[in-house]
Amino acid sequence: MRQQPAITLDDVNRAMTARRWNLTFPEPVETHFTAEMDERRARAMRRILPRTLLIYNAFLVGDYLLTPDAMAVSLIVHFAMVTPWIIAAIVMLPRMTSRFWRDLLVASLPLSIIVGVLAVFSASRSPLAEHYQYFVIVALLYGNAVLRPSITLALIISAVTVVAHGVALALHPVIPPVVAVSASACLVVASYVSLSTNAAMERDLRRLYLRRLSESLVASDLEQAAADLHRITLVDPLTGLANRRGIDARAAAFTGGADGGPFAVLMIDVDRFKPFNDHYGHPEGDKCLAAVARAIRDSVRGGVDVAGRYGGEEFLVLLPGATLAEAVPAAERIRRAVEALALPHAAAETGMVTVSIGLAAADGLSADMFSPLVAAADAALYVAKQAGRNRVHAAGDVPSTDTAGRRSRPASDAA
Repeated sequence: MRQQPAITLDDVNRAMTARRWNLTFPEPVETHFTAEMDERRARAMRRILPRTLLIYNAFLVGDYLLTPDAMAVSLIVHFAMVTPWIIAAIVMLPRMTSRFWRDLLVASLPLSIIVGVLAVFSASRSPLAEHYQYFVIVALLYGNAVLRPSITLALIISAVTVVAHGVALALHPVIPPVVAVSASACLVVASYVSLSTNAAMERDLRRLYLRRLSESLVASDLEQAAADLHRITLVDPLTGLANRRGIDARAAAFTGGADGGPFAVLMIDVDRFKPFNDHYGHPEGDKCLAAVARAIRDSVRGGVDVAGRYGGEEFLVLLPGATLAEAVPAAERIRRAVEALALPHAAAETGMVTVSIGLAAADGLSADMFSPLVAAADAALYVAKQAGRNRVHAAGDVPSTDTAGRRSRPASDAA
């Protein structure tokens, strides 16, 4: 199925103000409308056409009473022309993919009935035949107001019917002129009424569709705006990582899981960032933080770990399912990734931007354990800073696995 073009509120507003004689909308609204209405119309035809078949053939009683001398013609028209055509329409319509040909087939049904009525009328010399020709009005009302083809096709059906009816009346030998004029006038009025009904129903349907579409788009925009606002409140605009509120929200989700698995936290700080800002300026400082954030994001497990900006030049990484021993290599990957950026830093001992990382882990995470776990990681970060920066330090009783050009001492040895 071909994908429909996107539709906006501006498109809907243009459609609301458009005034077209054939009642169609400007694109792409018309495409959306016809796609939605096609299915509804198909369901309606599945209900209407079998009933049409029964009602039409019930009119054989009228043929017998009003035009008994043309009964043979009536039977031929009913069972050799119109009935097979209605059955063919019932079979073919669900299989047709072209909207144009579907509409044309539906429009042909009342025309075939009208042609049949005029054929029987023309063949009859019964004095009651002048009453029989009024069946044309019934068929026209049925076509324009029940089957409801497009206003263009309805105009064509009405014009063809009025002309054919007038010719049949003029050529009929037993119809008085006054009856012919009166019948033609009735048919013209019926055409106008049925066309007006067709147009009014189509206009109301389209207006209702536009209102529903507008309400749907407004609701969708509001939902998107709410989602965007919610996302903005959870995301740091500079780095694109979670902000502190976002980190807390994800941590709460992890604690709510209660899976009892290990959990590790990395506290990361850009070394000597204030001197960097003072020397290079705040714009370069922002670029530095953004680059560090990218290095962190690229070094963690996508879709599993959570990286966020905790405040200023500090970052926090949540490692669900990671033990202390597994968290150390993850922290080291981040430290090396930042070091590999080789961002110049005149005030740093290494001459480039580096980070220090403190980490802590627990066997499981509960709601009251997250803050102490972060505090432990922060304390480990302080040890890494005191030990010379650009290194990783693990908190707890696990033997120190500090890594760098110079190793830091365990927390118990730091002073």
